[in-house]
Amino acid sequence: MIGVNVDLSGIDGLRDFQAVVEAEAADANRRLAASAYAHAVELATRELTSRREKYLQALSFFEQDGVAIIQLDASALWVEDGMSPHNMLDSLLSSPKAKIGKDGQKYLVVPFDHSPGHGATNTTPYQLDLVNTVRREMAKRKIPWAKIERDDQGRPKLGRLHRFSVNSSPIKTGPGPGMGRGPVGDVRQGPNARQLVGGGPGGGGTPFLAGVGVYQSAGAGGSVKRSVMTFRVASSEHYGQERWDHPGLEPKRILSRTADWAEEQVKNVIVPDLMERLVARL
Repeated sequence: MIGVNVDLSGIDGLRDFQAVVEAEAADANRRLAASAYAHAVELATRELTSRREKYLQALSFFEQDGVAIIQLDASALWVEDGMSPHNMLDSLLSSPKAKIGKDGQKYLVVPFDHSPGHGATNTTPYQLDLVNTVRREMAKRKIPWAKIERDDQGRPKLGRLHRFSVNSSPIKTGPGPGMGRGPVGDVRQGPNARQLVGGGPGGGGTPFLAGVGVYQSAGAGGSVKRSVMTFRVASSEHYGQERWDHPGLEPKRILSRTADWAEEQVKNVIVPDLMERLVARL
């Protein structure tokens, strides 16, 4: 949280001008808060991709007891402060949607969204590779990308309309986030038992785009949503298998950098401008 407050208590020569000083300071506070909020939004828009929407939804500014406050909701602190490398199984399997299988293992079906609308401005490069690969495959199969499919009566089709797999692309170009297991030059893929003990020719894992489904579902007011999805299962039997490992995220420090920027603005812009305005009113 940033509290923006221009302090003029040290300007002794203007004590008889108190009401004017307070009014000008309050106005300066509001202008600085608006500028600082815009600066934080600009940083988030420029530097974030898949995390941008969550961060901007959590960012707000308001006035409380005469102090303008820019606040980031706790739901987005993981973007601000970063995230250490960790395994996601505990978090996934604590979901209320998790179930117990016949073998007694707890599991959760995890969706991965490759739908229209995931452009370069809100998608990481490796996620965009998957989306573009799916789009090209659908074009080959003459499946519409974003257009709603309808029956011969003109009614939107609902449910799963298509299912296919892309088993040869995109290709793993090196180690790093989003590249999966298996050898460089092979399709990006998840782990399997063979990879966990040293791997083997061709990797042998499940390609990231195996089992793509194209769905249409009814929404509010007669709208229809079109989705392109893959699904994978996270299971308690995956503990100790190096599956569902998250590489971690570097802290973005957007709010703390904005606080530093606001301090510089107070010193170099706000106070000099305020002094000029006050002197002009003497």
